[in-house]
Amino acid sequence: MNLTKIYYAIEVSKTGSISKAAKKLYTSQPAISMAINDLERELGFKIFKRSRAGTQTTAKGLEYLIKCQDLIKKYKEIQRQYAPINKDANELSVSSQHFNFAVSAFMKLISLHKEQVFKFYLKETTSLDAIRNVENDYSEIAFIYINDSYKKAIFDLFREKSLNYTSIAQVIPHVFLNKDHPLANKEVISIESLYDYPMIIYEQDESEILPEEFITLPNHKQIIYTQDRGTSLGLISNTKAFNIGTGCIHPNSGYDNIKTIRLENPDNLSMDIGYVYKAQRRLSPLCKQYLSLIKKELVLCLPDF
Repeated sequence: MNLTKIYYAIEVSKTGSISKAAKKLYTSQPAISMAINDLERELGFKIFKRSRAGTQTTAKGLEYLIKCQDLIKKYKEIQRQYAPINKDANELSVSSQHFNFAVSAFMKLISLHKEQVFKFYLKETTSLDAIRNVENDYSEIAFIYINDSYKKAIFDLFREKSLNYTSIAQVIPHVFLNKDHPLANKEVISIESLYDYPMIIYEQDESEILPEEFITLPNHKQIIYTQDRGTSLGLISNTKAFNIGTGCIHPNSGYDNIKTIRLENPDNLSMDIGYVYKAQRRLSPLCKQYLSLIKKELVLCLPDF
């Protein structure tokens, strides 16, 4: 099987049109049609059903292309990892845990380059995936935070993978809740009082050992798992649900009714916010510019404590 033919087929499936796929891939319609015909001949079944309404993916074709997406993704990872670095001057790829300062800094970067050609990538994900993205050259830099409980283990991991880590802030546990929440007038929130309300947790794979929450509440009966920062903030804004985290929230986040309050912290837990990058790789000028914006936006987000 030819990866180019598979890639063409995936793009046709996404766009629903050979002509649209051809424009996106900067190639000719006949070249794509020929590649798909060859691929269907090799497979012995139709990937697409063609009609005047467009090009529709068959059920068997969709099943096949979904499986092939993992193959294409792995191929691109290998290319990024072993091919010479030769990217555009205005290309930047960033991974991050669910930090709104990373998003606000990204918006500032876009504004600074609004008159230029650029390719910017921002992937919000789990801490381990963010680290893997840097390791595999999917991202130039990744923003994570590190809990005291696994600090030694993660720094051993960085050394093993030849990654550098730079700290940019230290924070203590805070509770995210809306301003009408029954606990909203507390100066410090006790752990016991949180058991009366739903807790939002960013969902991790079963294999994950680096949670985004400072603490868990053992035997809590109401837990909401999410994967998206916007979803979590929306739930906090409109319900009595809460999340425990850094306390960082940007004043222009769009959720004016969300506040953060210190969580009681008898064990003096702290968390370090920082970024990961490859030790042998110099950060690009664009990445350094983004880092400068990050630090300015972080100042606006950090809670008082």
